[in-house]
Amino acid sequence: MAVLQDDGRAALAEAVKSRPIHLAWGSGDPAWDNGGTAPEPKNAAALVAEVGRRVATEARFVAPDPAGEVSVVSGRYTFSETPTKWLLVRFVFDFLDAPAAQLREVGIFLGTVVKPELPPGQRYFVAADLLSPGKLYALERFDKTTRSPSIRQTFEYVLPF
Repeated sequence: MAVLQDDGRAALAEAVKSRPIHLAWGSGDPAWDNGGTAPEPKNAAALVAEVGRRVATEARFVAPDPAGEVSVVSGRYTFSETPTKWLLVRFVFDFLDAPAAQLREVGIFLGTVVKPELPPGQRYFVAADLLSPGKLYALERFDKTTRSPSIRQTFEYVLPF
Protein backbone atom coordinates (compact mmCIF):
# COMPACT_ATOMS: atom_id res chain seq x y z
CA MET A 1 0.00 0.00 0.00
CA ALA A 2 1.26 3.48 -0.88
CA VAL A 3 2.05 5.88 1.96
CA LEU A 4 1.46 9.60 1.50
CA GLN A 5 4.77 11.40 2.00
CA ASP A 6 5.46 14.70 3.76
CA ASP A 7 6.51 16.22 0.43
CA GLY A 8 3.14 15.25 -1.04
CA ARG A 9 1.35 16.67 1.98
CA ALA A 10 3.26 19.94 1.52
CA ALA A 11 2.11 19.96 -2.12
CA LEU A 12 -1.50 19.58 -0.93
CA ALA A 13 -1.02 22.48 1.49
CA GLU A 14 0.41 24.59 -1.37
CA ALA A 15 -2.62 23.78 -3.53
CA VAL A 16 -5.03 24.76 -0.77
CA LYS A 17 -3.09 27.97 -0.03
CA SER A 18 -3.48 29.02 -3.67
CA ARG A 19 -7.30 28.80 -3.50
CA PRO A 20 -9.79 31.06 -1.72
CA ILE A 21 -10.11 30.15 1.97
CA HIS A 22 -13.05 31.54 3.96
CA LEU A 23 -14.25 31.24 7.52
CA ALA A 24 -18.03 31.22 7.79
CA TRP A 25 -19.76 31.82 11.08
CA GLY A 26 -23.28 30.88 11.93
CA SER A 27 -25.96 31.06 14.56
CA GLY A 28 -26.31 27.29 14.67
CA ASP A 29 -29.29 25.83 16.48
CA PRO A 30 -30.61 27.60 19.61
CA ALA A 31 -31.55 24.15 21.00
CA TRP A 32 -27.82 23.58 21.54
CA ASP A 33 -27.97 26.17 24.34
CA ASN A 34 -29.97 23.84 26.60
CA GLY A 35 -27.72 20.82 26.54
CA GLY A 36 -24.35 22.03 25.39
CA THR A 37 -23.16 22.23 21.82
CA ALA A 38 -23.99 19.45 19.42
CA PRO A 39 -21.05 17.32 18.31
CA GLU A 40 -19.57 18.16 14.93
CA PRO A 41 -20.51 15.62 12.25
CA LYS A 42 -17.86 14.34 9.82
CA ASN A 43 -20.07 14.64 6.74
CA ALA A 44 -21.43 18.20 6.96
CA ALA A 45 -21.31 20.30 3.80
CA ALA A 46 -22.59 23.56 5.34
CA LEU A 47 -23.20 25.31 8.61
CA VAL A 48 -26.62 24.87 10.19
CA ALA A 49 -27.38 28.60 9.91
CA GLU A 50 -24.65 30.64 8.24
CA VAL A 51 -24.59 34.37 9.03
CA GLY A 52 -21.68 35.38 6.80
CA ARG A 53 -18.07 34.65 5.91
CA ARG A 54 -14.72 36.35 5.59
CA VAL A 55 -11.80 35.55 3.32
CA ALA A 56 -8.57 34.56 5.06
CA THR A 57 -6.51 37.51 6.21
CA GLU A 58 -3.36 35.39 6.18
CA ALA A 59 -2.29 31.91 5.05
CA ARG A 60 1.29 30.82 5.84
CA PHE A 61 3.22 27.61 6.18
CA VAL A 62 4.23 26.64 9.70
CA ALA A 63 6.05 23.77 11.41
CA PRO A 64 5.65 22.39 14.95
CA ASP A 65 7.96 24.06 17.43
CA PRO A 66 7.50 23.97 21.23
CA ALA A 67 8.99 27.49 21.39
CA GLY A 68 7.20 28.80 18.29
CA GLU A 69 5.61 32.22 18.07
CA VAL A 70 2.30 30.81 16.78
CA SER A 71 0.08 29.35 19.49
CA VAL A 72 -3.19 27.58 18.66
CA VAL A 73 -5.23 24.88 20.42
CA SER A 74 -3.32 22.14 18.57
CA GLY A 75 0.10 23.38 19.76
CA ARG A 76 2.89 25.82 19.01
CA TYR A 77 4.36 26.45 15.57
CA THR A 78 6.97 28.60 13.88
CA PHE A 79 6.60 30.20 10.44
CA SER A 80 8.28 28.50 7.48
CA GLU A 81 9.27 30.15 4.21
CA THR A 82 9.23 26.76 2.49
CA PRO A 83 6.04 24.72 2.08
CA THR A 84 5.20 22.31 4.91
CA LYS A 85 2.30 19.98 5.61
CA TRP A 86 0.82 22.55 8.04
CA LEU A 87 -0.92 25.72 6.94
CA LEU A 88 -1.80 28.52 9.37
CA VAL A 89 -4.94 30.41 8.36
CA ARG A 90 -5.94 33.58 10.16
CA PHE A 91 -9.29 35.33 9.79
CA VAL A 92 -9.75 38.83 11.20
CA PHE A 93 -13.37 39.96 11.11
CA ASP A 94 -14.19 43.65 11.02
CA PHE A 95 -15.98 45.42 13.85
CA LEU A 96 -19.20 45.70 11.84
CA ASP A 97 -19.29 42.15 10.43
CA ALA A 98 -22.58 40.79 11.87
CA PRO A 99 -22.28 43.22 14.81
CA ALA A 100 -25.04 41.72 17.00
CA ALA A 101 -25.23 38.14 15.74
CA GLN A 102 -25.45 35.18 18.09
CA LEU A 103 -22.81 32.66 17.01
CA ARG A 104 -22.50 28.95 17.80
CA GLU A 105 -20.49 27.56 14.88
CA VAL A 106 -17.72 28.31 12.41
CA GLY A 107 -16.50 26.47 9.35
CA ILE A 108 -13.47 26.74 7.09
CA PHE A 109 -14.46 26.62 3.43
CA LEU A 110 -12.10 26.01 0.52
CA GLY A 111 -12.78 27.28 -2.99
CA THR A 112 -15.64 29.71 -2.30
CA VAL A 113 -16.67 31.56 -5.47
CA VAL A 114 -18.12 35.04 -5.02
CA LYS A 115 -20.15 36.95 -7.59
CA PRO A 116 -17.86 38.81 -10.02
CA GLU A 117 -19.86 42.05 -9.84
CA LEU A 118 -19.05 42.61 -6.16
CA PRO A 119 -16.83 45.60 -5.31
CA PRO A 120 -13.09 44.94 -5.54
CA GLY A 121 -11.59 44.49 -2.10
CA GLN A 122 -14.79 43.23 -0.46
CA ARG A 123 -13.70 40.75 2.25
CA TYR A 124 -16.98 39.87 4.06
CA PHE A 125 -19.79 38.05 2.29
CA VAL A 126 -23.33 36.86 2.95
CA ALA A 127 -25.09 34.01 1.13
CA ALA A 128 -26.48 36.33 -1.58
CA ASP A 129 -22.88 37.28 -2.52
CA LEU A 130 -21.84 33.70 -3.36
CA LEU A 131 -21.95 31.71 -6.58
CA SER A 132 -20.62 28.65 -4.73
CA PRO A 133 -19.93 28.21 -1.02
CA GLY A 134 -16.99 25.90 -1.68
CA LYS A 135 -16.18 22.75 0.29
CA LEU A 136 -16.34 22.58 4.08
CA TYR A 137 -12.87 21.58 5.35
CA ALA A 138 -13.42 21.92 9.11
CA LEU A 139 -16.36 22.60 11.42
CA GLU A 140 -16.33 23.83 15.01
CA ARG A 141 -19.28 24.35 17.35
CA PHE A 142 -19.07 26.27 20.62
CA ASP A 143 -21.21 27.81 23.34
CA LYS A 144 -23.30 30.74 22.16
CA THR A 145 -21.47 34.03 21.93
CA THR A 146 -22.99 37.37 20.97
CA ARG A 147 -20.99 39.59 18.65
CA SER A 148 -20.17 43.13 19.67
CA PRO A 149 -19.34 45.98 17.27
CA SER A 150 -16.57 47.01 19.67
CA ILE A 151 -14.66 43.73 19.20
CA ARG A 152 -12.54 42.74 16.22
CA GLN A 153 -12.88 38.96 16.25
CA THR A 154 -9.90 36.85 15.15
CA PHE A 155 -9.78 33.10 14.47
CA GLU A 156 -6.57 31.13 13.85
CA TYR A 157 -6.23 27.50 12.82
CA VAL A 158 -3.40 25.27 11.68
CA LEU A 159 -4.68 22.99 8.93
CA PRO A 160 -2.88 19.65 8.79
CA PHE A 161 -2.33 17.84 5.49
